[in-house]
Amino acid sequence: MGKMKNSPDPAVHQQLERQMMEHVERLLGDERLRVDTTRGRRAVTTLFRSVETGDRGVELKRVMAEMGKPDRELQAKMPAGSWLEVTLAQKKWFFFKELVGKVQVICISPVRALLEGETPSPMSNSEVQKLLTELSMASRGSQIPSTVVIASTSGFEMNANELAERRADRTLILVQPNDAGGWTAKGPIETKSLTDLFDPEVEQQKRNRIRAYIAENDIDMLSSGIPVDKVAAKTQLPLQLVEAELKSYAKEKPGLSAKRLDGRIVLFREGVSGTPSADASAGGSDMPFIERVKSLFSKKGNDDKKIAFLSERRAALSQQQDRIYEDLNKLETREGELRQQFKDSSSALTKRRLTSQLLQFRKDIERRQQMLAVISQQVNVVNTHLHSLELVRQGQGAKLPDSEELAADAVKAEEFLAELQADSEIATSVGGLGTTGLSDEEQALFEELEREAETERGGPSTTQVRLETTETPEERAEERARHPVNESDDEPPMPAAVKQPPPPHRTRTRLT
Repeated sequence: MGKMKNSPDPAVHQQLERQMMEHVERLLGDERLRVDTTRGRRAVTTLFRSVETGDRGVELKRVMAEMGKPDRELQAKMPAGSWLEVTLAQKKWFFFKELVGKVQVICISPVRALLEGETPSPMSNSEVQKLLTELSMASRGSQIPSTVVIASTSGFEMNANELAERRADRTLILVQPNDAGGWTAKGPIETKSLTDLFDPEVEQQKRNRIRAYIAENDIDMLSSGIPVDKVAAKTQLPLQLVEAELKSYAKEKPGLSAKRLDGRIVLFREGVSGTPSADASAGGSDMPFIERVKSLFSKKGNDDKKIAFLSERRAALSQQQDRIYEDLNKLETREGELRQQFKDSSSALTKRRLTSQLLQFRKDIERRQQMLAVISQQVNVVNTHLHSLELVRQGQGAKLPDSEELAADAVKAEEFLAELQADSEIATSVGGLGTTGLSDEEQALFEELEREAETERGGPSTTQVRLETTETPEERAEERARHPVNESDDEPPMPAAVKQPPPPHRTRTRLT
């Protein structure tokens, strides 16, 4: 859903509007929904509720007619400006009901921009104030507290968020889709629990977005890890929720671990093969660092525990490395700004000050580069050791046969191949015995069938197989007369003086 609030597609905004209204309808049955009333904050489920719903469909038709776009298909895709109003009442004197509060929810979309196919603009401060004035005029004379929720499918301008406040007669909450694919609800600080309830994205959808981000950036876990603050910034979700989901994700995926490194939770991979981490009693994270090293890298140390420990150290070092890269980026950016100020300045005093600042920034950059080089070397050492342990464990886990087993199986394989070759030669010699030529009766029938086939086809075929049996020159001449063959192009004429001996009796197959 990222960037959906900027989409010029009306169907996108219609879907956002529908999601918001469906959430509010479900929320009316949630006992956590507590709003201001004349009797203090009360749960909506404990009061009598009168619900009215509607939309601004008539206003949409008027705008479309005004813009010269009376298109029914387009109208069906447009958000209609749905609204919901809940009047809350409480029993009084056993028989009567007293109005004690009201909840108003309205969805606003940039109708004109969507009809023009333009990129919509966020709702401004003046537009929000105008809508609040309209709502106040509609409920003129009512002295009951009102909780107003405005959902803009195109978002709000920054200064419009200042209107989200709590007064004696009204509490205003602003809800909008964000660029991370979720929703952002702004409201008074003192009613944060109420504001969070109007977020249309359910908790499972938020967890799915966290997991989707992890899946997209899983390559980071091979070298360093995924820190919780980075995930929270990208998904725009609460830090506590992200921490809980990272831990849950690590439990479900073998070979992953979520631990607190340098003050923040980091999700990382424990070795290439994905071995679960060791517990504290066998060299875990609860032991002192020196003791852990002695325990893990002694002669009695377990390779799996060593891999888990080294993976954790690699993740911690990589996080330090990332922080230094961020600091270097900031310092280099600031250095570039100072250099530009030096170029633009015409005052000698200003240039001296800028020179001192630049010199200090360069020294800071050099210090961080030295620290970065040290950490990079440490990461290289850890990676090399980790790779060696992975190779050792892979060799131990493969359970390959020894040299004696390999030699014995090779001898058996050679014997089998020799037997197979002998059987194949016998089969070939036996199969050739059944190959014989055609008898005289079979030859006559074959020629008869060939002539019939030529008659049906209307002429000789492209490739004709003909068997000839000649015993004397006269029979051979007659045979050639019946089936003339032009051999002038292939063989020169035989001299008349040379008399050829009679050919022996043979069977010849000719392709013509």
